[in-house]
Amino acid sequence: MASRTLVKNYVAQWMQMGKTVSLSAEDEQVHIYKILQGEKYSPSFNKLWDEISTIKAEEAYLSGTDQTISDLLDNKWEIIACARCNLLIPSVDIGPRTPVCCPCDDLQNHPNLDLVAPHVPVTLASHIDDLCDRLALKSETQATHEASHDDTYTSDEENTQAIHNLRSSILKLVKSNQSV
Repeated sequence: MASRTLVKNYVAQWMQMGKTVSLSAEDEQVHIYKILQGEKYSPSFNKLWDEISTIKAEEAYLSGTDQTISDLLDNKWEIIACARCNLLIPSVDIGPRTPVCCPCDDLQNHPNLDLVAPHVPVTLASHIDDLCDRLALKSETQATHEASHDDTYTSDEENTQAIHNLRSSILKLVKSNQSV
């Protein structure tokens, strides 16, 4: 079963790619240009999501697809990454995998790896924390590799302290910018 959050992320990613949401039998198309606002979804996207996930869930669907939002929130669907473009797509969760048309099928020159891919809101502090964790892991890996070469001086304690100081400085900077 696809969670509400995954379906919301699916709709948001494709709206970032320029897709519209059809709201009614009259084929009313809604396009929102600002999906992300800082570390959250924009108020206009959240308002649209509230409408299409409740009141109009039976009628609303993403352009280029056949599944309504109500269908996607049903137990038989899950949201997975497209094998071609790596964006979220619906897939039948029960029985043999039935190929579902990806919304990218009608986009020319897609995927374009030169552009920033659509994404969900990112909390800057947690993103930076993840980067620092990767730096620490890389430092540990290099220290292990360099330990096999006796001619290189390394201090694991100095490396750990430097990464800790870097993490603290960056997180202080992020927090000070958020309060402004």
